[in-house]
Amino acid sequence: MKTIQIDEPVVKVFTDLDDSQDDLFVKANDWMISMFVDASSVIQFSDKEAGVLIGKYLMSGELRTQTSFLTPASVDSRVYAKIDVRVRDNRARISIEPLNSWQYDDSGLTIYNYSKENFYQDMDKLFLSFDNALKAETIDF
Repeated sequence: MKTIQIDEPVVKVFTDLDDSQDDLFVKANDWMISMFVDASSVIQFSDKEAGVLIGKYLMSGELRTQTSFLTPASVDSRVYAKIDVRVRDNRARISIEPLNSWQYDDSGLTIYNYSKENFYQDMDKLFLSFDNALKAETIDF
């Protein structure tokens, strides 16, 4: 079993956008709401005027509780990341950083199966999804 630690956030900047800060904020907020489907993934801070959204996102894992003959036992394989979004007129920045280290077992026989490579793949998917959300047309009613 290995401990995986990522000490620096990964940042992606989008400068080819054609929307106001308000429009980008609404798109980023809608994106967070659509991505944060797990009850433990939450938007922790939101300031439309400053163009800031910060959330805690469950990247992978689960909390398993088992009751044995004598005592209950819990196994926690959850990996959380802080997602920090900043928007300004015609540009946006997203930063993703794990909130803690996590255990990884490359045998494939345990629930600790989330590798560093899995984290970076999931992060790339989040970046692509965020980019698509920012470039989507605004729906007017």
